[in-house]
Amino acid sequence: MFDTVKNKYIAFRHYPEIDSRQEALSPILESDDLLQLKFKETRFLYDAGKNTLVPDAFFDESRAETLYKFNLGDEKCSSIHFNKIQDPLALNIFAYSQSILTKFRKVFPKIEIYHRTTPFIENLMEESARWPRSNAFVYIHKGILDIGVAHLRKLEFFNSFNYQNNADIAYYILNVLEQFNLSATLTEVYISVDLEKHEELFNYLQSYLQHIKFIKPSEKFTYSYIFDEFQLTRFANLFNLALCV
Repeated sequence: MFDTVKNKYIAFRHYPEIDSRQEALSPILESDDLLQLKFKETRFLYDAGKNTLVPDAFFDESRAETLYKFNLGDEKCSSIHFNKIQDPLALNIFAYSQSILTKFRKVFPKIEIYHRTTPFIENLMEESARWPRSNAFVYIHKGILDIGVAHLRKLEFFNSFNYQNNADIAYYILNVLEQFNLSATLTEVYISVDLEKHEELFNYLQSYLQHIKFIKPSEKFTYSYIFDEFQLTRFANLFNLALCV
């Protein structure tokens, strides 16, 4: 829960093992006391779903579905959405399950839909303004790996990969660094991951990468003391959603 007047996160609730099936979501949406409150604005961020970036100059809203299908193929029973990314000027086109969105829209009719990579890229651009040389951002979650490379607000690379094990993650990161002639011993690699579940992964990556840091929520916002008990790096993408237009 975000206070737009104070620019501060004031509440947070997490259901650790919930999945996206409608029968699992329904009891929470219908009974959680926070979700029964009236909000000025409600945003939805989902970790799944493919996406494609299109430069602003080439984007036409009426062709969003065509552009998505051309790049990623047809998505059955899904609806096409897009987010504007401020820097670089681009549109992030993606597909989400229509059944899941219908469930949320029953509770929040004007809910705004975002892809997980939108706040990821916005935060990468914000942080890269302080980087005189290229560094990498890596988001690791449930079989999905997002990697971005940037410096001085210039997005040099972004892509998503499916992985099965720690070796896959290390391979994709090292391969991207190699493509841009970035040293694994000198380049800062910022990661967002659930440390409680991936301590072994973190130790594994340290054998290849010498400068691992953690992605943090934007310093533009402040956080209530209740957030002290949470891994902010794990939820950085969620908290950085307030950066998005």
